[in-house]
Amino acid sequence: MRITDCRYDRDRLRLAVAYRLIAHEARTHTIRHCTGLSGDRIRKLYRHYALNSHGPAVRRRRGKSPRQMSYFRRSVEHELQAATLATLLAHCGLLQRTQRLPAPRIEDVACFCDVYEAFLCVCPLSLISFEHAWYLGQALGRRDEFILARCPDCCATWIRDTLDLLPCNCANCRHPASRNATGPESRRADC
Repeated sequence: MRITDCRYDRDRLRLAVAYRLIAHEARTHTIRHCTGLSGDRIRKLYRHYALNSHGPAVRRRRGKSPRQMSYFRRSVEHELQAATLATLLAHCGLLQRTQRLPAPRIEDVACFCDVYEAFLCVCPLSLISFEHAWYLGQALGRRDEFILARCPDCCATWIRDTLDLLPCNCANCRHPASRNATGPESRRADC
């Protein structure tokens, strides 16, 4: 048997994605859900990764994964970064796929890691951890309570709570410092 046979490609991809998730400080439960690896195998991979890592130390997060969208409404910066990440996910097609399987496909998780890494290049001082990004992607993928919408004032993409009556525009338009002297009418013409 050769290690280059295609029957091993899926296993190697699974391990490569697990290493990427460890580097993003994902919790063991999230890595297990995304890769199908056992908790013991993930802990061994983490020890191996931590010993061979030459960069900054990777923390091993414990406890429950984030499960509240209110995190993304903490400040204008949180909302704008969440909208940026959601837009990247939508452009890569990760929000259009309905998930009928109990676990995501390993290729989709690898693509999600690519999108999150691109997001970190766009927002190097990100307020959104990988776990929060993963939850945001799942919440927007369900399209029941939270959706991507266009702001009626500036036509920017933002995350709208479908059960919330107000506010009806994006965080940038609601923030008083973002308004210029010309008002929203001139921005609407640029759409």
